[in-house]
Amino acid sequence: MTTHPGEPAAFPSGPPAARPSSRWRTIAAVAVQVVLILLAAEGILRLVGYQPPDLRPRVALFPRFPAFYEPNRDLGWVLKPNLDWTTLEVAIPFRTDAFGHRVHGPADPPPGDGAGAPAVETAATVDCLGDSSTFGFGVPAEQTYPAQLEARLRASTGDPTLRVRNFGVPGYTSYEARLLAERDRAHAPVTIVWVGFNDHFPALPSHTRSKSLLRRRIAYACFRSRACAFFFDRLTWRDPNAPPVNPPTPDAYYPDVPPDDYVEQLARTIRALRAAGSEPILLIYPPLSVDAAMRLEIAKFWQQPIELVDANLAAHTEYQTLTRQVAARENVRVVDLAPAFDAVGNAGLHFDWVHPNPAGQELIARLVEPEVRAALVKRAASTGSPSNP
Repeated sequence: MTTHPGEPAAFPSGPPAARPSSRWRTIAAVAVQVVLILLAAEGILRLVGYQPPDLRPRVALFPRFPAFYEPNRDLGWVLKPNLDWTTLEVAIPFRTDAFGHRVHGPADPPPGDGAGAPAVETAATVDCLGDSSTFGFGVPAEQTYPAQLEARLRASTGDPTLRVRNFGVPGYTSYEARLLAERDRAHAPVTIVWVGFNDHFPALPSHTRSKSLLRRRIAYACFRSRACAFFFDRLTWRDPNAPPVNPPTPDAYYPDVPPDDYVEQLARTIRALRAAGSEPILLIYPPLSVDAAMRLEIAKFWQQPIELVDANLAAHTEYQTLTRQVAARENVRVVDLAPAFDAVGNAGLHFDWVHPNPAGQELIARLVEPEVRAALVKRAASTGSPSNP
């Protein structure tokens, strides 16, 4: 085509725009270079014998990982096995068995000559999943509700071999309950599930339980590579003698497990237990024990503005209701602790504002026992096994 002086050119000025295929080639070339660098670093680090430190605590919830916890890829943390813990981080000394469960009697004996832990955990009659209230924060081992339930069941059945296992771990939510329910292990004929408080505890939107789980899984995959672990170590290293850095306080209330997610996780827990042949029973949290002075003390202890504390306290009632709704929808046995605690005197049944004291734990065991016995009868009838409820 011919142009005349003064006429605009028939093509735009400046260099032509990059084509999409060209951009993708550039991205692919950069990715290949990064991979080659990482492979070279991996080879060099292995050649010189580099061994990374234990990086797992750096993706945990706690600024300083408590010594009685063991980091875990999925659960975040578990109690260390074979502990005889005497200091008072959970307001009471406690022991654990070879599998990291709090024990209220003799631990499972190891097989053979007693050397080492049992290779496979044997099933109990009842498993109790939950948080620090199931664990028994501030309560002696023999006065936790799993221990008192075991004693009541043994007395009523005349079976001294009947066992109730305490799977409670401080800080657990419906996420950890679901993950434990889905594990390929020996499940008890009946499993009691008691969560909800930590689910509605305030969290940063970027550090909710679901996002923390994803972050850990990515990080643990990274730790399998020495090059990735090397760079992670350099980026996250802190002076071990420096004081811990408290996580930032959320600007607004956002629960660790939002309501819709809580409903989903709890429902999946129930379905996983049933698929594993265990009859689930849901416990609904009793009311919190909070007066005006305690409300201010909570704000001071957790370094939270009072508006955040109030939102958390208000959410407790909502999560009680959500638990009832899940129980009705999934047609699962439920023990509602809220009216029972109110009828007796809620404040007198608490060790602090959250955790039941020995009297509260005894009430829970008493309320749960008939539901457990009924569940054992139902399971015996469905499996054709003998039962002595």
